[in-house]
Amino acid sequence: MDVRAPHRLVALAPDVTELAFAVGAGDLVTAAPATADYPPAARRLPHVEPGDVESILGAAPDLVLATTAGNDPRVIARLRQLHIAVCTLDVTSLARLTEAAVLVGELTGRQNRARELAADLSARIEAASLRAAPLARRRALYVVWWEPLIVAAPGTFHDDLLRAAGLVNLAPAAAGRYPRVDPEILLDPGLELVVAPDEPDVRSTFDALRTRPVASRLRAGATRLLWVPADLANRPGPRLVDALEALVSARETSP
Repeated sequence: MDVRAPHRLVALAPDVTELAFAVGAGDLVTAAPATADYPPAARRLPHVEPGDVESILGAAPDLVLATTAGNDPRVIARLRQLHIAVCTLDVTSLARLTEAAVLVGELTGRQNRARELAADLSARIEAASLRAAPLARRRALYVVWWEPLIVAAPGTFHDDLLRAAGLVNLAPAAAGRYPRVDPEILLDPGLELVVAPDEPDVRSTFDALRTRPVASRLRAGATRLLWVPADLANRPGPRLVDALEALVSARETSP
């Protein structure tokens, strides 16, 4: 994709909005979704509806940043038909996060800042992984939602988060990125640890589940539950590394 000196960048997801600001291109971002709330400057941006082509065109972008997982491919295809430059990012791992930072920096003319960011993120990922290395390799799940029970499968950034923290993901590998699974998996004696994003809706669904027989191992502490900050762990942006550091710290406290 040949994009030169963009002046009006429209971001279609919170994580790519955050990434644009992190590489120093926040001054180019002219619109973002209402859900883009970080950094604070993003909250002051005009809003676009990511699923509405006309809304996006109304922001007059010369570059659109989108995500493969989070944005409608039909919208992306239509924008390209209309000769709007679109870059779609698919951050499925911590390594791909650093690659995405470099790419966004190249597209926006912020190469130096982006390389600095990528180097800093890589160094922090390595340091966190080294801290996790002496810890026991617990068998774990990353729970996205409790009822129905939805978990992060291999091939997702949540799976990579677990692995970097020294955990072995027990989620099925052949049922999609975020499969709905039988709650009976929570009774598996091989499941040692569950990681979940700490936000009110997820907490309330857990409170409903914990009274049921399938949560007996969680109630008894036979399977431990660790909560990680949701605003860090739910988005594959630069603060995903903060989530990794928080998870490793939690493991060090309760290995």
